[in-house]
Amino acid sequence: MNQPILHENLPIIEVADPHILDNLYADPRAAQFLLTRLGPAVAVVAPGEMDNLLARLLKLGHTPKVLEA
Repeated sequence: MNQPILHENLPIIEVADPHILDNLYADPRAAQFLLTRLGPAVAVVAPGEMDNLLARLLKLGHTPKVLEA
């Protein structure tokens, strides 16, 4: 049986509409910063790449809201 793995300080992105995440995965410049999709509207961002992803989102016309825990 596989043991669960707990990750701390793992950046994620959550979008209001799953189609936005689909479009990010379809964009090679944005997709390089996404590691894995956790659900229809949630994905893990590569560690250290959140600023690059945010810059790409702005270039694509999105206005992200950043929340830090």
